[in-house]
Amino acid sequence: SYGESSRIANHPLDNGRIHYNDETWQKSFGIAHDYRLGMNYAFSKNHRLDIAYTGKWQKSCSNNHTTGSSVSGMHYDTHVYLHNVDVNYSLPFGLNISGSYTNYRTPQQQKLDGTMYADGNTTETERNLTSGSEQTISKWMFAADQNHSFTHGWGLSYGVKGQFTSNKSYQNTIDKEGNILPNATSSVDINERIWNIYAGFSKQINKAISLEVSAAAEQYHSPIWDKWRIYPSLNALWNINENHLLNLSFSSNSEFPSYWSTMSSVFYSSAYTEIHGNPDLKPYSYYNVNLMWQIKRRYTLMAFASLKPDYSVQLPYQPTDRMAVILKETNFNYENSFGLQASAIFGAGKWLNGNVFAVGIYKHAKSDHFFDLPFNRKKLTAALGGTASIKLCSTQDLRLILNPFFQSKVIQGVYDVSPIFRMNAKLQWTSHDGKWGLRINGSNIFNNKADTRSVQGNQDYRMKINNNWATATFAVIYKFGGYKEKKVKAVDTSRMGH
Repeated sequence: SYGESSRIANHPLDNGRIHYNDETWQKSFGIAHDYRLGMNYAFSKNHRLDIAYTGKWQKSCSNNHTTGSSVSGMHYDTHVYLHNVDVNYSLPFGLNISGSYTNYRTPQQQKLDGTMYADGNTTETERNLTSGSEQTISKWMFAADQNHSFTHGWGLSYGVKGQFTSNKSYQNTIDKEGNILPNATSSVDINERIWNIYAGFSKQINKAISLEVSAAAEQYHSPIWDKWRIYPSLNALWNINENHLLNLSFSSNSEFPSYWSTMSSVFYSSAYTEIHGNPDLKPYSYYNVNLMWQIKRRYTLMAFASLKPDYSVQLPYQPTDRMAVILKETNFNYENSFGLQASAIFGAGKWLNGNVFAVGIYKHAKSDHFFDLPFNRKKLTAALGGTASIKLCSTQDLRLILNPFFQSKVIQGVYDVSPIFRMNAKLQWTSHDGKWGLRINGSNIFNNKADTRSVQGNQDYRMKINNNWATATFAVIYKFGGYKEKKVKAVDTSRMGH
């Protein structure tokens, strides 16, 4: 893969400003092997045992080259080793018992050779560093879920889930003389525990109205956090008639930070950029409510709100005591969003069909503890998009599928994100018997970049990123008989990795 990014800054140093700019090109390549072995045994109807092993081995290399006010080269070598065992046992009376064990290990080596040039107000700075790091995660999980169906449309469900994680990770960094950098060297041996207990009921009131209500109590325990939270949910559906349907839903849950982001060390990714861990980072909750009105099964209107107390994301900060930009994930007071969405399905004969949508969002983000730069920001944003499938030939199943997307200016913490337009396209052909297929896929075909800028307080930092370059892929597909690929449960590694 290939990516590029650029930074333009007027850095606040002491009582003045220092101009800084650079461009970085990244090339990555590697190889990965995924393998799975599964066994399914049915004792009788609704009584079965499923056992599966999933593994992964991956090796990748990445080279970054930066030029401008600083010059640096960064080389990464990364391995990923994953082993996972899943067991699922279903009994005829509605009880489902499951368990899993996941072992994830990712050793990584990095070497940075960089120099930040001097001007009239600064001195030349060298960063010639070698880092070795490894993340080792062992996670056990078990769950028991019970479902009951009663007369008159009543249903009852309840269950418990426990997750126990061991995080043994380290990072060691030395300079060119072999001296250890204390602020870039650390290790953790952390045990984490998550309990989740839930109960809920469902009711089919009549042919037109149904209701589902539940609540979960979750405990998150780590060496610095020990807290219970309650997460309710609601789903009410009213099928008024063939032309109108109303749906009210409320959901809530927790979002946990990645294991690596809670390390206390500093990672130097260039002569100017530092990535700081945050051992005080805590999970955040989200509460979503949606009211949807569907008209004639073609048009949809929706009002929604999303409340995220303690929301966290990685943001930049320019300190005034040195030439560096710090990237650090921190918790906000909250990030709340409110919006309206309209969508429609359209068609014109057999040659054109698709859908369009328009969204308006009002976002309010507040943080009182982002370094010495508290913020309280509000922004109204619009987004437009859709899908159009165009049949190009009357005698063959040849189609062009377009997926445009536009978003106006949006905020993310201290960032202002400029408007963006992206277009994905697909040209596909399918034979009359459905066995043969050709696919040409184009992603981000206009090669648009994400353009962000922070000008809050004394900050002046702009970054353009393009990690998703315009790409094209070609595929030939042949289906053997009536074979359909079996869907399997994916291993959750969302919190793992550097």
